Amino acid sequence: MNKILVIKNKIFDLPAGAEEKINKLDSVFELKLIDSQKNYLPLLKEAEIVFGWPKTDLVKKAEKLKWLHLPSAGVDRYANKDIYQNQDIKLTNSSGVYGKPIAEHVFAMIMAHNRNLIDYAYNKKEKKWQRKNEIKDFFNSTVGILGFGDIGSTIAKRAKAWGAEVLALKRTMIKLPDYVDQIYLNQDLDKLLRKSDYVILTLPGTPETEGIIGRKELKTMKKSAFIINIGRGSLINQKDLIEALEENWIAGAGLDVTEPEPLPEASKLWEMDNVILTPHTSGFSPTNDQRRFEIFKDNLKRYLNKEKLLNQVDFELKY
Repeated sequence: MNKILVIKNKIFDLPAGAEEKINKLDSVFELKLIDSQKNYLPLLKEAEIVFGWPKTDLVKKAEKLKWLHLPSAGVDRYANKDIYQNQDIKLTNSSGVYGKPIAEHVFAMIMAHNRNLIDYAYNKKEKKWQRKNEIKDFFNSTVGILGFGDIGSTIAKRAKAWGAEVLALKRTMIKLPDYVDQIYLNQDLDKLLRKSDYVILTLPGTPETEGIIGRKELKTMKKSAFIINIGRGSLINQKDLIEALEENWIAGAGLDVTEPEPLPEASKLWEMDNVILTPHTSGFSPTNDQRRFEIFKDNLKRYLNKEKLLNQVDFELKY
């Protein structure tokens, strides 16, 4: 009997009733669910389909693996055919799950910055009733979004609904959606940066996007600009960012991702008042498991019917 292996962990599990739904799809597959802390190598060796994040050094031993579905949208470590025995491997991700929670996280960071909420939280500890008059409006501002997949477009819709002008950066031109005011191609990044009050990075981590924001780009941005990174830490040259924040080239940063992770205790970012840090949690949501499973279930139907899978990763583009 063919095997489906689900490798769960602290932030990923199957929702209630999922096993029964999979079993109803086809009796040919036997479902195995195991915690990532246990020895799952024997099960991995027998699996035709894996749903989870198997250790990359173990994937090479998965002799029967034909399809790996990741619970994440990011595919950094897995978009490399060298780690697989089967060079015809199908790799899919859970893009489409994280747009809404990440958009809420992005706006939480922006509002915390605009309305001085971090300062007020510190004042509350000291029982200090002290107003800060340096407040920013979000409405009538300009938001520049780097990357326009599910996450970028979800942020754009909400930014437009809140009264902002929305700019987006893409590799290729598309028809302008009604919630975007202008689309820029990669070579025009500087134009987007000059106009933007908020620069939001939603790009995947690839060789092409590594260091897309460095000294030159940070110098191009407005002194009042606030940059938010929920993509990958590698998108920003962190040394340049620290200098930009120290020298007030920009007003502040909201970072859910850093390079490396966890952020070392010695990093200056910990001590900066104009930085909001969260530990790669922007995509967390109590309903993620259900949405991830729905994508996997739909793709399993397609797999059984020998149809093209949704969210299939391009090994050359790395996303």
